[in-house]
Amino acid sequence: MRPSTLLLTFGLAAAVGAGTTAQPPAHTPVQTPVRQTLTRILAHAESASMYRDRVNWPATRAEVLRLADTATTVPGLGPALRYLFRTMSDEHARVFHDGRQIAYYYGTPRPHLAGFDSDLNNSIESASAFPFRAEMVGRDVGYVRIVGLPMGDNTAMAKRIDDAVCAVHRAGATRWILDLRYNGGGNLNPMAEGVAGIIGDGPVGGWRGLTRPEDGEWRITDGDFVNAGYSVRLRSGCNIPKGRRVAVLTSLYTASSGEALAVMLKGRANTRFFGGKTLGMITVTDWSAIGDSTAVTISVGHYRDRAGRVYDQFVDVDEELAFAPTESLASDVGVQRALAWLRGR
Repeated sequence: MRPSTLLLTFGLAAAVGAGTTAQPPAHTPVQTPVRQTLTRILAHAESASMYRDRVNWPATRAEVLRLADTATTVPGLGPALRYLFRTMSDEHARVFHDGRQIAYYYGTPRPHLAGFDSDLNNSIESASAFPFRAEMVGRDVGYVRIVGLPMGDNTAMAKRIDDAVCAVHRAGATRWILDLRYNGGGNLNPMAEGVAGIIGDGPVGGWRGLTRPEDGEWRITDGDFVNAGYSVRLRSGCNIPKGRRVAVLTSLYTASSGEALAVMLKGRANTRFFGGKTLGMITVTDWSAIGDSTAVTISVGHYRDRAGRVYDQFVDVDEELAFAPTESLASDVGVQRALAWLRGR
């Protein structure tokens, strides 16, 4: 995000400048590379977090620095960073170093997460036990399972989805099941680009920031998903007729970018949601590099649907159904109920 980039530039300049000025007073810690990393993460959080107005920053900064006092490596900053995220109440914030997650925070589980299975969640997040699928179900219904995607080649990932969706469209699909129950999040842009033809053109939501200038928009234009001005700009291999019926399946394991996809379909005509409430990681996060090996991502806004409704708990459904993971669509309760609705029953 542009404000974060500006902040990062400022933080870098401040860190470089600290090495060229006179020595600090005796009571001020020397700015080692590890301390510089922490200082820049703190500055970014204080400037960009959607929760920043809830935090006593002088007290928080002092405690974070105290907790990091003996840290000699960036991973050693973990306790201080977890304290920072807990103070911000940001359950979507993360710090990565050398490709590994070193800090995050989860608060008290919400009541709707009582049945959450960590082992199943890990299996879903691996995307190996329940991979991407796109196929016909019966003679005229297309089934598309969108799973979490990593950072990487957005064009290649979007094209894989689009190619499969178009193959199903050419096979005769006139109605759709979009299965997000196995989507633990990740890289939203190729996911949304790949199914943009099913969702349809127009504004599809965005996010509400702490201030109006920090709001953002998602829209689909000529079959391309546009995320606050960015688009993969994949040329789709097919033209799906607009306004077709879509059944959306969600579960407790639909999280983050998976929830964003669900929000894009809220308020869409001829659309109905089946399954369960989503996990509740319903914030847009930024991504800011802190040097060559470290990155921080923090929440900058709550998801907002095309009608302007803001989601600050989870994404709900029209019909609640039990979720029993299976690769057999014929015995999948959610798929079968979605089929019945699509066929007018």
